[in-house]
Formats: sequence, C-alpha cells, structure tokens
Amino acid sequence: MSTQSASQPTVERVYDTALSLFARHGYDGMSLSQLASEVGIQKPSLYNHIESKQALFMVLVERVETAFFAALDDSLAGHAQADVHTRLFELVCDLSRFILVEAQGVFYKRYLLFPPEPLASEVRGVTGRGEARIDAALHEIHAQGQRDGVWSELSERGFLDAFYCLMDGLFSERFMYSVDEYDRRVASIWPIFWAGLTARTD
Repeated sequence: MSTQSASQPTVERVYDTALSLFARHGYDGMSLSQLASEVGIQKPSLYNHIESKQALFMVLVERVETAFFAALDDSLAGHAQADVHTRLFELVCDLSRFILVEAQGVFYKRYLLFPPEPLASEVRGVTGRGEARIDAALHEIHAQGQRDGVWSELSERGFLDAFYCLMDGLFSERFMYSVDEYDRRVASIWPIFWAGLTARTD
C-alpha cells in the first residue's frame, strides 16, 4: 500500500479500491474478500464502512455521476459567454477528459451498458435523471444556436440525438485506442460533425 493511500481515510480507500475493482472485473467479478485484502483490512471490518456490496456499488454510481456533472457544469460555466461552436466543442472535449480517467471511465461505461441485474432498475433511475440534466443543458445550447442563426432547420430532437451518438461513439473509442489516438480522432471528426449540424437543406 502506498504512503498516499495509507494516509487516506479508510472509507475513501475502500471507495477508491472498489471503483478500480468494479471497473476491472465488473460487479459479479468483484468480491468483498478481494476488496478487503487490497485495502489492507479484514473482511468483517469492511462493514464498518459499507452496508453491503450492492450499497457500495450504488454509492460509487452516485459519486461517478456527481463527477460527470461537475465536468459538464464546469464546462458550461467556463464557456458561458462563448459562441455556440466553442461551447459545444469544449463540452465534447471536457466530457472526453472525464472518460479518460481510467477507473472512473471504465466503471461509468460498465454501469451504463451493463448494470448488474439486481440493481438494474436502480441504476437506470440514476442514469435517467442524469440524461434529463444533460438534455436541459443541450436545450440551452440548441436555443443559442437558433438565436444566433447558426442552425435554422436543426430540430432540438435531432441535435440531442446527434450529440448522444457522437459521445457514445467517442466513449467506445476511448477503450480501444491510446489517449493520443483518441485526441486525434476527436479533432478529426469534429469539423465533419459541425458541418452536419449546420448544413442547410434546400
């Protein structure tokens, strides 16, 4: 165990280690015995810090969702006065950086795509509320684009669908390529994505 890890409160070491283990092995592949061993405590001592494996998983879902929305809110606030092109591009980049945090990003993808069966309804409730928050943020960006005449024929539903498809594709790319290759691909596809948003039909 590193000095830095040892200096953390035990509950934070439990959470950080569990996040890494869930990310690597999935819900079913992570055992509390393994978690206790990696934290450096006895398994019964885990229950001083967690209620159950299920509760631990949901705590981590909430923590990662909080981190995701901190990234989203920081991006929107940091570029609040910018033009819509800049705001949208920086949002894509900032959310990409969120997913590049390895254990956090892998865990995020796992619970979005493969929520554990006993917790599927609960996880989907969390992610559904999260999607509503993203929709609200994108609604404002879409409205800005309309006000500024950047797109006059792009429906909000089409805008939302395009954004989600872009980010879902990028999140998958993250797990297939190096950071440098991922960044290259973001830069490469962005002009094409933007051209599609701003295209006019005659």
